[in-house]
Amino acid sequence: MGSSEILPERSETGDKSFSPTIDRFSLFTLSVLGILAFPDIEEALEQSMGAISSLVTFCGLIILIPIIATAIGKMYVRIRA
Repeated sequence: MGSSEILPERSETGDKSFSPTIDRFSLFTLSVLGILAFPDIEEALEQSMGAISSLVTFCGLIILIPIIATAIGKMYVRIRA
């Protein structure tokens, strides 16, 4: 990990190559928030999903957290450019 390259599906803005630090920070932060919110989300889904509410919550968080973290990183690059 010696060099910092742009992430896949990112365009290089001008001569600057942005660090993936924002993506990593947002992924970590959203993961922690997801862990903390897991019981509340599971409880809310339990009324409609029943016994599989924990599985649905887990899979939903696994899918949504990286998508949201990537969107935050892309928004940061657009704002900074």
